[in-house]
Amino acid sequence: MNILIYKKLAMLSMAAISLIVSSCGNSYDGPTFTIKGTIGNADGKMLYLSHIGIDGITPLDSAKLDKEGNYEFTQPQPESYDFYYLAMKGAVPVTVAIDSTETVTISGDAKNLTGTYTVEGSEETSKIKEIRELQAALEKQVNAMITSKSPAIIKTRNDIYALIAEFKRNIARQYIASNPGKASAYFALSLTMNGEPIFNPMANRADSKCFAAVATNMQNRFPHAKRTHNLYEIAEKGMKSTTPAKQKEIEVGEAEIKTTGLFDIKLPDEKGDSIALSSLGGKVVLLDFTIYEDAKISSRNILLRDLYRKYSDKGFEIYQISFDSREHFWQQSASNLPWICVRDGQGAASSNAMLYNVQNLPTFYLINKKNEIVLRDNQINDLEKEIKSLMQQ
Repeated sequence: MNILIYKKLAMLSMAAISLIVSSCGNSYDGPTFTIKGTIGNADGKMLYLSHIGIDGITPLDSAKLDKEGNYEFTQPQPESYDFYYLAMKGAVPVTVAIDSTETVTISGDAKNLTGTYTVEGSEETSKIKEIRELQAALEKQVNAMITSKSPAIIKTRNDIYALIAEFKRNIARQYIASNPGKASAYFALSLTMNGEPIFNPMANRADSKCFAAVATNMQNRFPHAKRTHNLYEIAEKGMKSTTPAKQKEIEVGEAEIKTTGLFDIKLPDEKGDSIALSSLGGKVVLLDFTIYEDAKISSRNILLRDLYRKYSDKGFEIYQISFDSREHFWQQSASNLPWICVRDGQGAASSNAMLYNVQNLPTFYLINKKNEIVLRDNQINDLEKEIKSLMQQ
């Protein structure tokens, strides 16, 4: 399982899940498993079964439900424990874990399938349901904090970090460390928060150990399975990436950046091209932290546009970082601006905001031609005068 693949899986729409369907009643040679149940208020609606693979989602079967709402899907036994989506168009899918040849009963109401479904015959699917509910509660709490009107961004970000860290500790203890040989442990490794992985084996030593524990158990149970090879490779890379020697090397690199007075930032612009702040050496740069969703920013950008028009051809640049939550809205807004516009999707939880001690939006810094921070907004009385002075140095 690749982390990036799981991030994509978490964001796939139901339209993609329902692209290809086949009729029910398939017969297979060899062992099979069954998923069945009853979905209320579903007369005339379609129910889809899809496989969640490490390479993407594959539609397997479908059933048109009658007023009774009964359904039954049968599929070949997987080579290791495996995962499937049970879904209806326009609804969040239910994740089903299959270990062998069991029969799993999933029942619920079509009006709110993910909020009403029950599980029988699969302890691992029940555990995944618990994990999903905990994840949804955390995401709701985090998003409420991100969208709050509180000006204390630093405090909010630290609170978010604490919430996610506590959530991760609980998941690791309850679902991974307690029994790393189970499907629910494997599933927990794929959890995300607003599209970002919660367990990151390439950056966190404890996370890489969680991956390694699950991978080792899979190696013992399913030595030839594709999932085993994939997870083992990720765990191995993670352990190498987070060795103490590697961590020391990273810390030295950060110290070197600090001696210049500049923490580097590299984020994608509206076209998807990553642009590093450090690449602007030789120019006077206004590093601007902002959010376009704030109505006041439009008039502020008009003033910045006037400065940019006057001095951009003389060595002045604006590197504007947006914390907008709506990516499409940001793209549309940024497309009309002449300077470098990038977006930090972490919002209030941004490590970039922490590095630059951003507690209110907008906030800006002036950087000289040597990539050194020289002034912050609250130290400036006449912005144009300061820009002209730095350009003459």
